[in-house]
Amino acid sequence: MTEDQIPAFVEELLAAGCPVYAIGREAYVIAEFEVPETLRGAISEQVNEICERYGKRDHLLLHIAHHLRTIGFGIELTCEVIH
Repeated sequence: MTEDQIPAFVEELLAAGCPVYAIGREAYVIAEFEVPETLRGAISEQVNEICERYGKRDHLLLHIAHHLRTIGFGIELTCEVIH
């Protein structure tokens, strides 16, 4: 995946019915768990196909999170996580 493909990637996930959110400024989650159970299998297949088609994206983690926040799909953390 390249940086310019991020908007299309996110749009396809959302169009498939799968929410995707930035978590803080450094992470994001593809939230298949929020999909009704009766649709979960079909949506999960679509999400896997989308992810495979776009390929590796770990190197774009911060860019994807930023894009999600700019389109209103961000969840701000209220405390710092310590590992």
